[in-house]
Amino acid sequence: MNKYSREFIVEEFLCRDKELPLNHIINYLIETSNCHSKSMGLSNEELVKNGYTWMLYKWKINILKYPKAFEKINIITWTSSFKSLITSREYEIFLGSEKIASATAKFLLVDLKTRKPINIPKKIIEIYKIYDVKNFDKIERINEPKDLEIINNFDYKILKRDIDFNKHVNNSIYAELLYEALPTKFSKVKFTDININYTKELKLGDHVYIDVYSKENGLYFFFKNRERNIMYARVLTEYISWKKFFQMVTLLIENL
Repeated sequence: MNKYSREFIVEEFLCRDKELPLNHIINYLIETSNCHSKSMGLSNEELVKNGYTWMLYKWKINILKYPKAFEKINIITWTSSFKSLITSREYEIFLGSEKIASATAKFLLVDLKTRKPINIPKKIIEIYKIYDVKNFDKIERINEPKDLEIINNFDYKILKRDIDFNKHVNNSIYAELLYEALPTKFSKVKFTDININYTKELKLGDHVYIDVYSKENGLYFFFKNRERNIMYARVLTEYISWKKFFQMVTLLIENL
């Protein structure tokens, strides 16, 4: 077993309404896996020096409770599989002994010159080691719905602050833009399940248009170019509506 854990105290200045939002949860997860890699001599800097980098391909995240300002959280991560071009990494977040979130991420190892995925070298696989336990066996492809109407659109030009060391938009920025694209009536929604498919890199100066669709207890977000013929990311989120919350509470009371 090759698990790695790291503790964080949730910074108040990162919180919204005293809770850590999704984009910063993602940042904490990625920071933990970066530290794991660095502890084994495979830091981002080391990979870049050799002409490679990891790029995130897909996320699936389940959040049972959002951590609050000043709380101490423990994040555990491990590598669960390697399949030629793709590696899967798992995450769990604990508040004391209570598991409050879990996630599976799929990464590609990319050649920095061609910006294309390559087969993961055997020596890297041997260093990471596999602990074959997955939070989610599958991260589904998200297709744009044909039977729903767009309820909102948000456009945004990529700025310097959005770019990470891979010279493209940091994956947490996509999560941040979800909040910006939300219609006002959904502004207080808390996502419980998040599925993100990254399909094309967003770079400095790109103009992205986010089409938002609503379904029961869920929202779709599609990141596209102006002409809508290039897709940068597909996102499906689910949340607990007040209606569903009261139904759950009523059912719980009836079964007491």
